[in-house]
Amino acid sequence: MNIKLLKKLHLYGTYKKFVLYRVNNTLAGTKEKNFEKKRKLLNSLDNFSLGEGTKVVGPLDVTGKLIVARNCWVGKNFSVYGNGTVTIGDNCDIAPDVSFITGDHQIGNTERRAGKGIINNISIGNGCWIGARTALYNNVGNSSIVGACAFVNKPIEDNVLVGGVPAKKIKDLV
Repeated sequence: MNIKLLKKLHLYGTYKKFVLYRVNNTLAGTKEKNFEKKRKLLNSLDNFSLGEGTKVVGPLDVTGKLIVARNCWVGKNFSVYGNGTVTIGDNCDIAPDVSFITGDHQIGNTERRAGKGIINNISIGNGCWIGARTALYNNVGNSSIVGACAFVNKPIEDNVLVGGVPAKKIKDLV
């Protein structure tokens, strides 16, 4: 697919909708034969970069930019809210229903509390495991585990297990 031509013809938005529909509906799930098709289709879009061996279950909803390194697993109902960039390192496992919040606001005046918008970029280190129904607003260090249903609002260091709302260190990992 010639993306430059699609952009010149103002058809890129239609192509993007087609790709996301295909990934989220006709190819969603864990059939081994579909993983490479989904990866190639998503890599044809400007806001996706998925490394070799990365498997996306789908459906997914990404409004920002998603960069995933090699040999990762991205579970179903994966979301990136806001216009920021989410970068995920090698060999990471992302469970179902994980949300990355890359948009925020400064505190506004009494007339409107959600003030000026802020774009937040989030980075997940190599070898991480992010549990189901987790919401991430900040970075996670290498080889760390974020327990299910946690809310990460502060940076997480390397080699730790965190959980809770807000996420707190439960123990160091060896």
